Amino acid sequence: MSRPLPTLTSADLDPATLEALFADLEALADIEEVQIKGASATRAGLTDLAEARRALAYGAHGVQIRYRWEGQGWLDTLLRTPGGLRLVRSPAPSMEAP
Repeated sequence: MSRPLPTLTSADLDPATLEALFADLEALADIEEVQIKGASATRAGLTDLAEARRALAYGAHGVQIRYRWEGQGWLDTLLRTPGGLRLVRSPAPSMEAP
């Protein structure tokens, strides 16, 4: 039996909302992992929130942030779109074997 897909939430972010997101993550979340996606799928690297913010400002294709908030694991993916940035949020997938 397969697991159901997690519920996804998405939104297009303006610069002020993006800054608010990073401020909330820094103040309220326990950051577990941050990855930056460059121009090539093979060029991904682990980093921190400050570097992720800079990378997005300089045109990175995306950033993925795994964190815990109020005891729940979350995965935020910020993707570059023609109009700016889109946030896709889902509960973090379990690291346990099925």
